[in-house]
Amino acid sequence: MFYLLINPTPMHDESLMGYLHRLAHSNCLSGGEVLELFKEISEDSVNEWLYTKQRPLSWNLVAEEIRTPKVTNQKTWSLACSKYCSVCLAEGLYWRELWDLTLYTTCAFHQIELLYNCPKCKTHSSPKVLINKCCDVCGYSVLDSDFLSLTSDDPRAWISVELEHRVRRPDSGKAEGLGALTYQQLHDLAMRIGVRAVSRKRSITMKVPEVASGVVAPELANAAGSVFRGWPEAFHSLLADLMEVRNSQLSWQLVSAFGPIYNDVYLSLNDSCFDFVRQEFERHVIQQWQGPLAKRNRRLSECTLLEHRWLPFSKAKRLTGLPEAFLRRMHSSGDLETREFHYPCGKIGAVVDINQARRLSSALNEPVNLREASRLLCLSRKRIEQLISVGVLKTFGGSPKAGEQWLISYDSIADLAPNSFLPLPGDDFITISQVAKHYLPTADGLPQLLTAIQEGEIPVFCRAHAEAISIGEWLISPRVLHQKGITLHASKQSKGLSIAEAAKALGMKEEVAYALVRAGRLGSQTVQCSRRSAQVVSLKDLDHFKCNYILSSEIGQILNTSPKSVCFHLRLKGFEPVAGPSLLKAQCRQNVWRRSKKLTAYLKSVTNPGG
Repeated sequence: MFYLLINPTPMHDESLMGYLHRLAHSNCLSGGEVLELFKEISEDSVNEWLYTKQRPLSWNLVAEEIRTPKVTNQKTWSLACSKYCSVCLAEGLYWRELWDLTLYTTCAFHQIELLYNCPKCKTHSSPKVLINKCCDVCGYSVLDSDFLSLTSDDPRAWISVELEHRVRRPDSGKAEGLGALTYQQLHDLAMRIGVRAVSRKRSITMKVPEVASGVVAPELANAAGSVFRGWPEAFHSLLADLMEVRNSQLSWQLVSAFGPIYNDVYLSLNDSCFDFVRQEFERHVIQQWQGPLAKRNRRLSECTLLEHRWLPFSKAKRLTGLPEAFLRRMHSSGDLETREFHYPCGKIGAVVDINQARRLSSALNEPVNLREASRLLCLSRKRIEQLISVGVLKTFGGSPKAGEQWLISYDSIADLAPNSFLPLPGDDFITISQVAKHYLPTADGLPQLLTAIQEGEIPVFCRAHAEAISIGEWLISPRVLHQKGITLHASKQSKGLSIAEAAKALGMKEEVAYALVRAGRLGSQTVQCSRRSAQVVSLKDLDHFKCNYILSSEIGQILNTSPKSVCFHLRLKGFEPVAGPSLLKAQCRQNVWRRSKKLTAYLKSVTNPGG
């Protein structure tokens, strides 16, 4: 093809670039002249020369790269940065094709780093060292250069061994995942994984111009090898680190959260051989992604969308059957974990852990509201609230807000029943409702009694099995209550009259009597009456009011006039009421005057003018 005098036979693993330099040297030509000649030969002649005899695997691809170089740095076979193993070069004196692989950075056989530069003057290596056996600049012998030995578990050595294995034996058999990739597929995947892994520490993209250099390529090979050797756990760790690095830019969209690796997985690595990468990516999304996933997402599989556990409240409501308001209350009380996120428009959204919501749904066992609990326990709602406040009854979602209801655990209601009841009741037994009314006036009395019953300290009788949770209907012995120090709480109202009775005794309306009590004109005391407090008026206070105050109705009878005109008449005489509808500090529907000596004398003078 070249029409040269000497045409040496290529080695089975020789590089095409190295062979062209060796061909040039054999015919006393420069490497550049042979390369130009190779570029000018017709396509048919090159193909005939390549396929006439068995050539090394890389020659077809490298020939295309030499003749029509690609304007990209993401090349599997890179000719821009030459590298070599000094031991292999000294043994065979030819350039090996594996050295042209971009991420082949160590000799797989000798376990040493490939040399990108002259060990002495740091001049970039080139296939010319094959001819000169020394550096063109400083004359340092490349055959005797120092090298750095590597261990077999070094990530760079692992990548090199895997690439050589696939180049020499391209048939992967029944292997799966990484083992099923060809050397080109493994190289492409390693290039992208390596760049994304390095980006965790410094800024780097797939467009770095010196990606094949001795500075970047070993770093990429080391990063990719570390991920591949620990697959898939190391890949999940890489994804988590990428999310953490981009946390300040997190917008709750996968492409923004994970960055370029998302497009790598679904766009650049879209061949079916990379399905295992997408599977691991989606498994990480299912396990770790705490944002929403749109059902219209065309890249994620349907299984991933269905198994994703962080869903909006509206979707969690449909899947669990729980009201959305209840789910939000459980979140407010800390019983349900959620995540909040911000849309670019400023809207704040939230997602809920659907697995936790499902567990919560199965554990609720039909919670009851306050009305239903009152009916089941045969107790007043106020008593139910007392049991809730001390923790005897368990609730879900914390205290209800306006318009919401208590959600009381049915299991905590059922747990109030003791292990056994009395077989027969006594003649003097009374119900728990009666005990609560007459024996337990304070808020903590009933919870303490129920705790004692539940622990078996105080026996009770239940009429029927259907009433096992009807606490208000249980029967208990007053003698047992007395032995436990629980005595009948007698009302103190017998020490006086109620305000209604006092109003009747004074001949006034009840609201007038209450107003006089509030104004301090009618004396009263607060006493405990069963479970409630009450205001009573003693006979002494009643007599004190009669002796010191007089009503407009009584004055009207004395003056023989309407009670409505009494106030006007007495004010003309200089007598001001102490309570009445016109007084701000002592508002009362009826005027009241102090029964002073001056007022008494005036009233006598009116009724007995000649006296």
